[in-house]
Amino acid sequence: MDDEESIHRALERTLRREPYDLLHAYDAGEAEAILEQHPEVRAIVCDHYMPGTPGLDFMIHVRRTKPDVIAILLTAQADLAMVMTAMNEGRLHRFFTKPWEGDEVRRSLRELLGLPAGTDAAARDRDAAREERLRRTMAPEQDEDGAWVIGPPSPGDDTFSK
Repeated sequence: MDDEESIHRALERTLRREPYDLLHAYDAGEAEAILEQHPEVRAIVCDHYMPGTPGLDFMIHVRRTKPDVIAILLTAQADLAMVMTAMNEGRLHRFFTKPWEGDEVRRSLRELLGLPAGTDAAARDRDAAREERLRRTMAPEQDEDGAWVIGPPSPGDDTFSK
């Protein structure tokens, strides 16, 4: 959770292909409501700087009330001494400084959740490029004026067969 929409979007991009659902909250109150409505939540990624309750305080509260929930904090470099103390006391599972490294966040979440290792950035890029090539080959052809060329399927084209 975080008060900045940009952090939410960045986390969404980082975790979009991961095998779990993301729920967003903008402050501790919203996060509490989500946890109440969704007791199946297994991990929280929280920014230290958010309106009202600091993220570290919220995570300490969550760990006391829901000790099985994985606690990951996003923080600035200036907070490191405080975060290290919390880590050493077992109040956090991991922390990442902003900006975070996406593969490291994905790998840590998968490890903490007991999920199989995901693909690395290069594999994801290859998959995205393959999807783009497929999308282009499936698009109708256009002539030099930009008009769509629609004709009978090419011999051997089984695109529409079952």
